Amino acid sequence: MLTLSPAALFGASRKQNRFARVVEELGGRIVCGDLRPGDPFPNEADLGREFGASRSVIREAVKSLAAKGLLESRTRTGIRVLPASQWNLLDLDVLGWRYAAMEPHAFFRELFEIRMMIEPEASALAAERASAEEIEAIAKAFAVMATAEAGRTTEDAILADLDFHRAILSAAHNDLLMQMGKLIGVGLLVSYRISTGHYTLFLGRHEDVLSAIRKRCPDTARRMMERLLAETRGYLDTHLDPGR
Repeated sequence: MLTLSPAALFGASRKQNRFARVVEELGGRIVCGDLRPGDPFPNEADLGREFGASRSVIREAVKSLAAKGLLESRTRTGIRVLPASQWNLLDLDVLGWRYAAMEPHAFFRELFEIRMMIEPEASALAAERASAEEIEAIAKAFAVMATAEAGRTTEDAILADLDFHRAILSAAHNDLLMQMGKLIGVGLLVSYRISTGHYTLFLGRHEDVLSAIRKRCPDTARRMMERLLAETRGYLDTHLDPGR
């Protein structure tokens, strides 16, 4: 399975270079509402002075934000901020900026509502459609999760947990479902930042999902994933810091 480092789960803007810093700063301003649709947008010269960057860097940053659906650049009208309805909410950077700007409970409500719509059914489909090799991939990810838990290696735990859920999405044999792996990745990273305690508590719930898929029991796989998500959300809700 393809894995991402924890830093990469929030996208390339974590890299410490001038281009990434411009993207990170402007993207964050847009998502948190400091730069809104209809507001005058700074020109390239002003942005260059603010960030100590060349015009080529500023232009590339604007192109990157345009690809994420946050900006539009036209020859006659210049740069303008696009409404939130046009943002690419599955982009890892945009997800990260939204989390930073949103009240934690609201972010997790959105996230788990979507996960609850997608992952239980994906688990049921995996129980029906997974090949022996795909079930082995799910089992391997779980084994790494168990090993990571024993060694208390947070980075390994995040990656293994992500691989577990992605392997299930892959085993459902629906290419569109694989796009949901981005949401899961962000959710897992944010979860670990709030509390690592849930990892040990819900390791057994992951095993229940794996067992149902192995036994080719779609209804049970669906229920076990629903239980895993519901209990995880309940745990995180009680550990969210209202003052974040």
